[in-house]
Amino acid sequence: MDTRTGQAIFPEGDPIFCWTQRLDQLWALIDRFSAIVTGYQAKNVEFDGDLNPDHRSVHGNNIISDPTSSLTFYPAYAFTASETWSKWVKLTAHEIHHILKPHKRYAETTTTTLARLDNTGTGTHGHNHRDAALLLFYLNHPIQFVQVVGVVVALDEYFEKFWLFTIDDSSGATIDVTCPKPEKEKEKAAAVNSAQAQDGKSKSKSNRPKESTTEEALLQRNVSTLTIGTVVQAKGTLSTFRSSRQLSLLRLAIVPDTTHEMALIASRITFLNSTLENPWTLSSSRLKELQKEAEGEKEQDHMRAVRRRKREAMKHQREEGHTRLIREAYEKEEQDRRRAADEAKVAGEVLRAQLKKGKRSAGGKKD
Repeated sequence: MDTRTGQAIFPEGDPIFCWTQRLDQLWALIDRFSAIVTGYQAKNVEFDGDLNPDHRSVHGNNIISDPTSSLTFYPAYAFTASETWSKWVKLTAHEIHHILKPHKRYAETTTTTLARLDNTGTGTHGHNHRDAALLLFYLNHPIQFVQVVGVVVALDEYFEKFWLFTIDDSSGATIDVTCPKPEKEKEKAAAVNSAQAQDGKSKSKSNRPKESTTEEALLQRNVSTLTIGTVVQAKGTLSTFRSSRQLSLLRLAIVPDTTHEMALIASRITFLNSTLENPWTLSSSRLKELQKEAEGEKEQDHMRAVRRRKREAMKHQREEGHTRLIREAYEKEEQDRRRAADEAKVAGEVLRAQLKKGKRSAGGKKD
């Protein structure tokens, strides 16, 4: 006991000292959360579960306009300049369900998706959930990729085609996370390869196959080892199932300890204060630059389409030329076969006539 301060003194390696540090960090985060909540209350804005962007929140007798009504929503070609467009945006489950809003102006705008995921497999619940990825807005920040840090509180691994687990991040809401399971054929092939690798390991170390380090294999391995109570960092796109938003998993990391978890939460709060709470603004000059870039890309796409049509037309002409040559060669061969058949027929008739004549002459000599 320190006689001057009255506080207990523990060595740095002592477990009590470690827990004291963690409690100090936790209290600091609680203070920061309280400051954020106080800021929201000062703005007098209520976010509920309505997904209509024209929604109006009512506080007593005062009708408060939705904050998105005074925001500037830029064209879709300008999204690449946003800090949230090509980034794993750190959000809570409550923000995903109640803060993020769609916009009818961008109902037909497609999100950036990974080509290999668009071309393989079907998504959750029997439909391609990659095609149903949502484009949502935090104020006027366009968001397509999100990440959530929390505890796994429910895990359903008995479905045949996908994993389903629930994350609770202590924000007042939970979010379901889905991940398609690998095909059974691939699992069998992997099992065969694993058995062959074990057999070959005893024979020669040089024949030992390298462990698969692909992102898909890493994701499947992490999901398959999940248990209730595991703290995870889940990244993916948002989709809707039965009017409820869920996370379509693309990346998954196991959070090793409380210190790492606190660092992720602190990073999320910092990004919220520095970026998300401030409306996204673009200067007119920057917007013109983005428009020129988009027009240039559109012109390049048009030129590529023109070149592709030319290649297809030339290919079609070559195929027609080859078809004509094959047809002419076939007709020539048919004519040659018919002419050879006619000649053989004539030769056969001549031979039969000669045979008959020879028989008659032989019969006359006998008489």
